[in-house]
Amino acid sequence: MQFTQTTDLPVYSEVTWRNFVFFSANVQHLLDVRALATQQKLYHHVCSFAALQAQADMDTFLFRDKTFWLAPPDRPAFILTFHFGHYRAVPIFLVRRGYRLCIPVSKDVRAQQEAYYSAHLGASFREQVLFLEAEDPHLFFKLRRHMDQGYHVLCYLDGGTGASVTADANKLTEIPFLNGSIRVRQGIVDMAWLLQKGIHTLIVEMPDEQNGLTICTLDYCDTKWYGDRKFFVNYYIKSIYQDFEDALLQHPEGWEAWLYLHKTMAPGSHESRWTTEQRMVLFKNQGQQLLLDKYTYLSYVL
Repeated sequence: MQFTQTTDLPVYSEVTWRNFVFFSANVQHLLDVRALATQQKLYHHVCSFAALQAQADMDTFLFRDKTFWLAPPDRPAFILTFHFGHYRAVPIFLVRRGYRLCIPVSKDVRAQQEAYYSAHLGASFREQVLFLEAEDPHLFFKLRRHMDQGYHVLCYLDGGTGASVTADANKLTEIPFLNGSIRVRQGIVDMAWLLQKGIHTLIVEMPDEQNGLTICTLDYCDTKWYGDRKFFVNYYIKSIYQDFEDALLQHPEGWEAWLYLHKTMAPGSHESRWTTEQRMVLFKNQGQQLLLDKYTYLSYVL
């Protein structure tokens, strides 16, 4: 049996190469990109853009508004987005326009998020931005109460570095995506239907930082159009991701989630597309040599 060659391994640190091989599995499942050199090139582009947008000063950016049917600040709705492009611009854009936001986040990153908003909006950000723990079993009731108080709910559909697929895998639903499939959370869409609130999916176009950041509407939905809860939730989550595909295929380097999809969304694809050589790649973890099966994400000690 031949394994994927790792002639570039000495160029990378152990941690960077380990991160790359899981990234490689993610893009191979969903983009059907099989050449290691192409995967490496995309990996560098994704990492470079992720670092660039993380350091961007939103105070220096001009926002261009290409949204439509966006609920006004005084009519609470669910606002969804992705970790795509300068995604941190979405809440800043909304706050500047007078929106009050309630944002569910993992408890592992809550302090980090609060520090970020404090740095960009000042100590008074708490008057407009409220964080709730996504793991809270009473989250639905808290969201309902805060929406009654005038808050919009802002949620990143594709999870984040603080999310984990193993904690609540039974709550994930498999949907087709690009050339494969992913497992996604439907809870926020379900809550929107239960509360009969509008859903607005926003995205930041890229690349456009020299001319300002363009916030545009990817999709809008009035949940009152749909009478059947189960049908709506299953249909609409697929629809949102289908709309997202177009932007993603134009600029795959803009999706930060490529770096952690294996932790949050369990990408998959048809096994017949994979040869043994394309599945296996060597990596190290704390000095121990392992073999990763990129199709299953299982690793084996050598």
